[in-house]
Amino acid sequence: MSTHERGHAGHGADGDTWSAPHLFLSGFPADLPDRELVTFRVRLFAMLGDVISRYRPGPFVLSAGYGVPPEPRTPPLPPSPTPSPQDTAAPETPAFSTVEPLYTFDQLVLPEETVGRLLDCVSLVEVAPLVFDTWNLRSIEPHPSTAVTFRGPPGTGKSMAAHALAHRLGRRILSCRLSDLESKYHGDGPKNLAALFAAAAEQHAVLFVDEAESLLSRRFAQPQQAAESAINSMRTELLMALDTFQGLVIFASNLPHSYDAAVESRLLHVDFALPDRAARRRIWQTHLPPELPVHDDVSLDELADVAEVSGRDIKTAVILAAVGTARRRRTAVTRDALLTALKEQRTPPPAPPEDGVTTPLSPEDQESVAARLRRRLADAHSGGAGADEEGTRPPG
Repeated sequence: MSTHERGHAGHGADGDTWSAPHLFLSGFPADLPDRELVTFRVRLFAMLGDVISRYRPGPFVLSAGYGVPPEPRTPPLPPSPTPSPQDTAAPETPAFSTVEPLYTFDQLVLPEETVGRLLDCVSLVEVAPLVFDTWNLRSIEPHPSTAVTFRGPPGTGKSMAAHALAHRLGRRILSCRLSDLESKYHGDGPKNLAALFAAAAEQHAVLFVDEAESLLSRRFAQPQQAAESAINSMRTELLMALDTFQGLVIFASNLPHSYDAAVESRLLHVDFALPDRAARRRIWQTHLPPELPVHDDVSLDELADVAEVSGRDIKTAVILAAVGTARRRRTAVTRDALLTALKEQRTPPPAPPEDGVTTPLSPEDQESVAARLRRRLADAHSGGAGADEEGTRPPG
């Protein structure tokens, strides 16, 4: 098998310089003399070069052989060069789609005060036609919108409440996180945020932005890095979007945060807290369906006595206990299985030591360290010939 290829550069009939496609020829039997092969290739490439320089055809494959010709086939396309990062086009704006709400208002287990606050948010949307159109408050607020922030610890029902509000209003929900909006390309974050609000308005959906702490926090007064400038641009775009969006937008935040004053003035706040004992009992009851085989030793009152747990902790504990019961081929979920799963779910990881903080030494340890230092200093003054009592040479 012999293979030969080369590039061809020349001048066309009009005198301009151009580059022809690579010429290649392969498939020669290995037992032919090399001299004959070289002569054949030179003559063939000379003729091909003349044809290409005169007619400038596109890339093509020329086959030559002996015997029965193979079946015709589509010639392979030349490989495309790997684009450089500078030549790579920025990705298109992501498409945002809505879904049907996953939960209803009746499934919420929340304090009455929180439920009342949620109903107020629903009412603000439901009475908007009467208030802003019939009573003409649109003259003072052309783009009425309801922007709400759900604040509270993880697992307290913020996402569930957002779906329940959408179901109550008879609308679909569009959910996203801040990570869905960020981009490595400068300027794409604000564009993605604008596209998000446009998609929610077009589909007449409730907009739910989860993990929105960074988006709602204060803008940088003097941004020092490109990332800080990008965040400032997104927050500015958010303010403009809130002023023109007509509908319900919900932000969820797990951590207490210092919101930007301009954003906070546009938001209603609904606080979520860990459930009390009565709420914990109801959550346990709703998360133990009748189809789940539960042992007689399971007591809702005893389970509800375990404090400082969220609804998500309870749900996860039930699932883990049920999976463990099925894996061990037992007939029913027991009290110990539920309590053990809940304990494992609640156990926090060990906290790392704070920077610069060390465990204080006892007086005995302090005296021992001081004695060793004195011996090392004495050895250093004497030329380093000594050793401490433990036989350790002082460091040189």
